[in-house]
Amino acid sequence: MCCRLSVTVMPDDAVPGHLLDTDEAGRTVMARNDEGWCAAIDPYHLRCTIYSQRPAICRQFKMGGDDCRFVRQDYRRQQHDASTIFSTLHP
Repeated sequence: MCCRLSVTVMPDDAVPGHLLDTDEAGRTVMARNDEGWCAAIDPYHLRCTIYSQRPAICRQFKMGGDDCRFVRQDYRRQQHDASTIFSTLHP
């Protein structure tokens, strides 16, 4: 789920250029696919395709830590809300 967060790329990060984008504030960020996932994610296996070159912020994000749990809870809530709306519209 952390791969759905906005990731600012720092000048020292060695991320391939085709995976970079610029946000509204002009910062260099990881590009995202149409579903909002980081563009470096393999969508079939949900693995980082540039793991050894991932940005420093990704390296610092502790799997299972407080931030990770918050992101997972928020994602589950969004998925639940979306499925509730869909089932209401398409009984």
